[in-house]
Amino acid sequence: MSTITDSLLEALHIEPNTVLYERSIDAAAGTACAIVRRAGEKLLAVTGEKISAFSGETSGKLKFCPLTVENARALHELLPYTRPRSHAGHKFTMGLGDRLGLATPGHIRAIAGYDVYPVFAQQSIRELTLTNRTFSEVIAAATFAVLQEGYKGGYGADGDHLKTEEEIGYAIASGCTMITLDCSEHIDIQAAAYTQAEVDAAYAVLPEEVRGHYEATYLDRELPIIGSLSLSELKRIVLVFWKAILHAERCYQYIDAIKTADVDFEMSIDETRTITSPAEHYIVASELFAHGVHPVSLAPHFSGEFEKGIEYSGNLNDFARDFVAHQEIAEHFGYKLSVHSGSDKFSVFSTVGRVTGCHVHVKTAGTNWLEAMRVVAKHDPALYRRAHKFALAHRAEAEKYYHVSTNPDEIPNIDLQNDAYLPEYLQLPASRQTIHIAYGLLLNEKWFRDAFFPFMAAHEEEYYAGLVSHIGRHLMYLTAERRNA
Repeated sequence: MSTITDSLLEALHIEPNTVLYERSIDAAAGTACAIVRRAGEKLLAVTGEKISAFSGETSGKLKFCPLTVENARALHELLPYTRPRSHAGHKFTMGLGDRLGLATPGHIRAIAGYDVYPVFAQQSIRELTLTNRTFSEVIAAATFAVLQEGYKGGYGADGDHLKTEEEIGYAIASGCTMITLDCSEHIDIQAAAYTQAEVDAAYAVLPEEVRGHYEATYLDRELPIIGSLSLSELKRIVLVFWKAILHAERCYQYIDAIKTADVDFEMSIDETRTITSPAEHYIVASELFAHGVHPVSLAPHFSGEFEKGIEYSGNLNDFARDFVAHQEIAEHFGYKLSVHSGSDKFSVFSTVGRVTGCHVHVKTAGTNWLEAMRVVAKHDPALYRRAHKFALAHRAEAEKYYHVSTNPDEIPNIDLQNDAYLPEYLQLPASRQTIHIAYGLLLNEKWFRDAFFPFMAAHEEEYYAGLVSHIGRHLMYLTAERRNA
């Protein structure tokens, strides 16, 4: 080890009530640092030439620094591998959003041995609002976790499901390296259900240049993958998507104007109640490229249901058939498919991995929260019981933020179950989904928050092990074809 690292270790050795995370020790520019737990609080310990760049409490040669945004940014300058960066060029990427600021060490351990580029910091505006966090705080949590685990493989930060230029600007200014544009407010889902007479009437009042462009570009020709389109099919597609395409173009140009480093652009058309047909996907992709928009990934609404926190629901043969067509379109235009709400969709993962050759982006998020609650159920039954009852009582409120279809009446009465059964509630779809969507409401309850975070600090290794097991199962199915080749 370097002299400065030896100095750090010697200084820590004499500090009372201080536990070192040994993987975290690193040094650069005459400065050494490490993650420690001191008197129950996780901190960054720093010594050496750049110590003044960090804010904290000085103790002898050391400065003990809280895990703040400002100290994360100072760490980015000292150790650049702790800063998020673009994942462009990586085949298999995975969004591992952490709503708690606690899960990333477990995620790092889960991806060990897999050829996957992680997006550790992945949050939507909805998630930030529900957890009272900022993009900068989400990135800071990932930064310190990367140091804690000694991980140097690179990671991304996704401003997920953003809808406006204002939200995009906020995310990029905070350090996000990926923008997922949610176009749902510019997709006319009503037009998808129009009668043909309604389609004809609505299409007739579109600007003449819009109608002329689409008809000249897509009618009376054999298009790659999807074949020929009838005028009635084209009319409906244009009505549903033409405004979303223009919105994507504006936002892409805005990103290009304000970014100071590479930003991965994803377009999401999955946040609707209608399935994206291959013809719709092709037209959207073709128009994006015609307008100079080059996404790294695109998220259609695939066949079946991808609800939060539970298994895929739908016909697997229909999913596989449509997914093949969507993959052919993605390959034709040179981007990856993105699978949203990917947590726990084990029955489709082997198809996704096989068809794409693991050239795909898969997003998970809520899994880390559910695994945390599994640990709570196992070791603090009183806290779990109270949280469970609160989630049930407030499910209607939580459903304002997330679409779910499970029936809470199917959840066994928790007052009739003994403590040993409580972890099973995290296996049952209805209770699993109820807990899943209630995370924001629970985390804003002082009684829960004040008990939950100290509990998780005391059980962090068990929590990490749960994430390794659960995320590892996702990766096992997704990469099975590649590993067996």
